[in-house]
Amino acid sequence: MSSVGGTYGLSGSGMDIDSIVKSLMTSQQAKADALLQKKTVTEWQKAAYNTVYDDINAFRTTVFNFKLQSTLSPNKVTSSNTSVATVTAMSDAADVNHSLVVTQLAGGVNLTSSATITAVGAPDKLNIGNQIYGGTAPTGLYKFTISNGGESKEITVDPTKSINDLVSQINSAGVNVKASYDSTLDRFFMSTTNTGSSAEIKIVNDAANDASWGADFFVEKLKLPAEVSTTGKTGKDAEFTLDDVPLTQANNSFSISSVTYNLTGVSATPVNISVTNDTDKAVASIQSLVDSYNKILADINGKMNETRYKDFPPLTDAQKSVMKEADITAWELKAKSGMLHNDSTLASLVNSMRSAFSNPVTGSTPPYNTGSSIGITTGAYTEGGKLTLDTDKLRTALQANPDVLNQLFGSTGTDFNSQGIAGRLYDGIKTKMDQVAQIAGTTGGAQYDIKSNFAKKIAAYNLQISSQADRFDVVQKAYYKKFNAMEVALKQLSSQSSWLNSFGTTSQ
Repeated sequence: MSSVGGTYGLSGSGMDIDSIVKSLMTSQQAKADALLQKKTVTEWQKAAYNTVYDDINAFRTTVFNFKLQSTLSPNKVTSSNTSVATVTAMSDAADVNHSLVVTQLAGGVNLTSSATITAVGAPDKLNIGNQIYGGTAPTGLYKFTISNGGESKEITVDPTKSINDLVSQINSAGVNVKASYDSTLDRFFMSTTNTGSSAEIKIVNDAANDASWGADFFVEKLKLPAEVSTTGKTGKDAEFTLDDVPLTQANNSFSISSVTYNLTGVSATPVNISVTNDTDKAVASIQSLVDSYNKILADINGKMNETRYKDFPPLTDAQKSVMKEADITAWELKAKSGMLHNDSTLASLVNSMRSAFSNPVTGSTPPYNTGSSIGITTGAYTEGGKLTLDTDKLRTALQANPDVLNQLFGSTGTDFNSQGIAGRLYDGIKTKMDQVAQIAGTTGGAQYDIKSNFAKKIAAYNLQISSQADRFDVVQKAYYKKFNAMEVALKQLSSQSSWLNSFGTTSQ
């Protein structure tokens, strides 16, 4: 019979050597299984920490928004006539009413051929010479300089190229002028992409141009307004009065004192622009923060309070092979439970989060210098530190001090006491994230993690497992070697016995 350790059974002893060796290797297998189970638990704990890292990092991103004035001091802006102007406002815009009268909208320059430009009896439209000049096409090049304010570009027109090539040359000149040709209308169009009195289209023809092009190709042949090649044609500014002060702007969209106006029409009667604190939006923002806080708190408390079943170690392959799938699932559910039970790092994180709301913010205007002063309080002990928000109390605080949230949450102090609540949470979470990363690395870097505490533990277990596997092979081979020797001896003894027996039979 063949075996891992050699050939045996020739003696006819009837012993099951494999079973005997397997039984003798039980203690060695137990050592190997124990190491693998410890490694598996460590990997589960590492993965649990990685999940926590991702969760608190996501919450930290949410907290960042509550360091911003736009979140803490939202404004509500209205226009009494949106056909004349629509408005938005930055968070630092003053809560006032403005009077606006728009007398002129800003505009750029728009030029259109006054008539069709293709010559009567033109042989084709494949090139400018044939299309515009008919049978008397110019033969030389035509040069001109197109300018818009401080930008200008010299362009050369080849009479053998099409009018669409001229369009492309103008569009790529980099002077904020766009051209187009409509073959159905047979007209040429030019316009500025900028607006205001500084917007301009001016064409200066090269004096050396061949006379066959005519005195002014753009005016005579493309039939654009005459001023395009004399004084140039300019755009116009938006003209309006704001709170009885005459003003101009180059664009119809502009910002003044943190209010952005988008002019859409003119009106002789004043348009009322109202900027007020958006209390409803502010309350909704704080409620969303409280909800996010409670969610991450519940997740962390759940991990710390999860029962650890130490009598349910990870299953070995041998154990799984004799179990039903449902039993394996139920077992592993308990085996993986409580990986972060009563974890001190998570407990410290919860305490720091709680203190961010409870400790007074120095520099805030009393009496609104703590979370509880504006209605954010901690529930009963049995709720694990869950926050509740009294929205009526928060509204009262906002009415008394519209900047209360900015002072209480957004304050940028140099230490914990002078920092706002959002800054405390943001920095405190980062500190714990760094600790978690040192303990177990991060999900994103798990593949390359060799420096975290758990990565080092797993590496150490791998070495022990490898060493134990080598030890297992050595011991197992030694057992088989002994049993093989025994089989050989038994075989020899059996042969001698048979010889002796045959000798005795012959002598009779």
